[in-house]
Amino acid sequence: MGAKKALAVEAASKPVLGNDATGFMWLAIAGLGLLPFALLAMLALIVILAILAIFSFGGSQMTAPPDPSASGVAGPGSMLTELAGGDGRGTFAPARVPDQKLVAPIVAAAKECDLLTPVIISAQIGFASGFDAKMEGPDGRKGLSQLTPQVFSEFGKDDDNNGEASPLDPEDSIYAHARYFCHLAEQTKRLLDEKKVVGDHLTLTLLAWDIGLAAVEAQGGTPFIDLASYPFVIRGLFAGYSEGSVTATTAAPATPTATAPPRAPATAQPVKETTAPPPKSGSARLSEAQFESMFPSRNSFYTFAALTDAMAKFPTFAATGDATTRQREMAAFLATVDHESGGLVHIEEINQSAWGNYCDANQPYGCPAGQAAYHGRGPIQLSWNNNYKAAGDALGIDLLNEPDLVKNDPSVAWQTALWFWMTQTGAGSMTAHAAMTGGAGFGETIRTVNGALECGGRQPERVRNRVEAYKRIAGLLGVKPEEEGELTC
Repeated sequence: MGAKKALAVEAASKPVLGNDATGFMWLAIAGLGLLPFALLAMLALIVILAILAIFSFGGSQMTAPPDPSASGVAGPGSMLTELAGGDGRGTFAPARVPDQKLVAPIVAAAKECDLLTPVIISAQIGFASGFDAKMEGPDGRKGLSQLTPQVFSEFGKDDDNNGEASPLDPEDSIYAHARYFCHLAEQTKRLLDEKKVVGDHLTLTLLAWDIGLAAVEAQGGTPFIDLASYPFVIRGLFAGYSEGSVTATTAAPATPTATAPPRAPATAQPVKETTAPPPKSGSARLSEAQFESMFPSRNSFYTFAALTDAMAKFPTFAATGDATTRQREMAAFLATVDHESGGLVHIEEINQSAWGNYCDANQPYGCPAGQAAYHGRGPIQLSWNNNYKAAGDALGIDLLNEPDLVKNDPSVAWQTALWFWMTQTGAGSMTAHAAMTGGAGFGETIRTVNGALECGGRQPERVRNRVEAYKRIAGLLGVKPEEEGELTC
């Protein structure tokens, strides 16, 4: 027995392949054969770890929704939230509300549910009506929040105790706004819990406000990020109603950044009523008060004076055709820049990782200002070295070598937008100016500006956002938009 155990131990201690050269050769061959599989396994592990790191520390709004009941302190998963404008939970700045009598009902109504805050209500009202309590918009919308008659009928009450529930009563409108928002918040939370949609709670609720709850569920929430959509436009306005943000009265518009530009919120101070000097008799009229109400939280870089200066260089802009045509062109242009710049908030393209994508090295003049120098800038986000050169040549400015002039000089920025509007056909068959003055309608301007990506049913939500902006601004200018069939592409 002892001898057998000794033999067994001796056998177990011997290598499986023996110690001859042939064994080592086969071992080496086997190792080389397994090497690709080992490398693939390591690569897969690295990818998995990277994904986990992103979800844990950067977060995606679709996979790591912030807890709406949490404080406004940034935590894991807050990077995209901050980029999009925050969660509206910063300290409310009541002085930024134009009518101080509205502050108390805004603060009180915001207590309707945990997701809602005074900042969110103010941003939505500023966008919807510019705090014009008597505004009457399309589809029977009325008052501060521009609620539809159906929504106000369900959620409106006589909150000011004057004996009548009316959307034109500021308090009634504000409280109805809060009830409807919180109703949508409850329903989007249910969809999240049932895993029927992706996205963060606030973005989904704002999206439901814009396109309806059924549409949010049908498209699965927010499967992609659209910074031009209603939720992100509203989030971009939060800073205008929060303490600590830079205002037009405290900051010079010098070299703002793409992610945190100084903004000019609607303030309690009266707006000076001036009117853009018409470039020629019979041109459209735009007052500074109208401009302020259209863009209540615009970046202070985008001044009314700079716009009127740029308009003077394009004397046929908003000055062709009858009065209705001229006003419609003004509304269409302002709606386009509203969409492209997030409500005149962004001066430069916010996706800095894409800045190096706009240099066409095949052009004989190249990219003398650098590979990343020709990214989107200005109210219409001028991009590509060939466009900077063409615009500069037309305007008599060396934008090819000095593209930063578009972000540093407000008049130049507006001039580039009008240059594109008046002279470029883009993805369409005509200029935007020709579309509005020749009867093609607003839908054709969308095709010119971004038709390759949006028209033909490719991105209906973006098209809808453009149309809604056009209707809103046309209403502020006192002109009726074209027929529905001419508004889309």
